[in-house]
Amino acid sequence: MTEPSSSQAAPARPGPADLLLRFWPLVLLAALLAAGGAYWFLNAFHDRGYAPSQPIAFSHKQHAGDLKIDCRFCHFNAERGKHAGIPPMSVCMSCHSVVASDKPAIKQLADIAATGSYTAADGSQREGGVVHWNRVHKLPDHVYFDHSAHVAANVSCQSCHGPVEQMVVMRQEAKLTMQECLDCHRKTNYVGGPQSVPGDPTTYSVGVASNAAILDREVADPVVTFVERQVAGAKPAEHGHHEHAGPPADQHAGRLAAFLAAKPEFAAKVKDLPAWRKADLPDSHRLMNAATQCSTCHQ
Repeated sequence: MTEPSSSQAAPARPGPADLLLRFWPLVLLAALLAAGGAYWFLNAFHDRGYAPSQPIAFSHKQHAGDLKIDCRFCHFNAERGKHAGIPPMSVCMSCHSVVASDKPAIKQLADIAATGSYTAADGSQREGGVVHWNRVHKLPDHVYFDHSAHVAANVSCQSCHGPVEQMVVMRQEAKLTMQECLDCHRKTNYVGGPQSVPGDPTTYSVGVASNAAILDREVADPVVTFVERQVAGAKPAEHGHHEHAGPPADQHAGRLAAFLAAKPEFAAKVKDLPAWRKADLPDSHRLMNAATQCSTCHQ
């Protein structure tokens, strides 16, 4: 047999650079797929940039920006309720019955107010004498957000809705994710209370969200004085005396013990009831099932 000469060396194993040059199309495809998947994941769970067309073109830039109309003039419920609300037709027509009444969009608005209905772009008939605006911002059903609390804390509308005064077409500017809410509350550390007054910095604190500050601003529940309700035919209770009229407690206990001795099946049901309840059960309540709650009848 002929042995291989020393000049015929074994071929060198390809390195990472050689493999990259050889399979660069596959590497590029994998990178594009990874980038596309990451972009989809980061943007698939919010509606940022959503800007639906509206039945009537309404420019927030013209109204809130150029004319400097306060947001609360139209969304007046933002100061006093959970939802900012959509302005009724009366708010629109309070201005546009005179202002720009010759423009086609305003004529369409006035016609809806006069006739009480209109045909939408999809051919459906819309009733009620109002414009059925397409909603832009929508939080999940399990999220509770109160506009009035944030307005009272002097949080600007632009904090969540973006530069509305610059939008010709209303769009969703923020992601409206829980992370954005948490980041905002962590950065501001807002500590308020029922006595917070908009514009008065002495009634709320920013940057001192400590437990001591929270406890200092807690307002105790008012002391409630219960007055016995008078029932027709019952003896009026004496002022300041809230005990039930009737036999003394020891007599109640004796009668209850005799009743339980005669009704062992009922005694087994009420054996775990508190002692105070056993002694205070009136005759009319002793035949009830032990699982019956007071609130079932006394609401």
